[in-house]
Amino acid sequence: MVFFSDRFSVCNGVKQGGVLSPVLFCVYVDGLLQRLASSKIGCNFGMIYLRVLAYADDIVLLAPTASAMRMLLSVCDDYANEHHIVFNAKKSKCMYCPPHKYRPWFRAGTPYFKLGVTLWNM
Repeated sequence: MVFFSDRFSVCNGVKQGGVLSPVLFCVYVDGLLQRLASSKIGCNFGMIYLRVLAYADDIVLLAPTASAMRMLLSVCDDYANEHHIVFNAKKSKCMYCPPHKYRPWFRAGTPYFKLGVTLWNM
């Protein structure tokens, strides 16, 4: 037999460095990870296909193109708005590796990425 409590709001984050913090964070963002996985956007590394990596409170998005990365960031944005999550833009990084043949002169077409109100210009 299964019993459920009444719903209640959680208005605080988890304690930094707390033993349960990584587990609670994973439970909280599991829906985001499922959405990102169902987006079918990712990168092939040999025989391995990766979309998203997550550990503790870190999330790594992998996309084959700048437009695909924008789609993944849009999924994150939508989830954050629905679940009142704030991504820390000061701790967020973005790395873009264009195909090798474009690297020497690639500055003319550098992409931009946005999460929430933060804009990264490469």
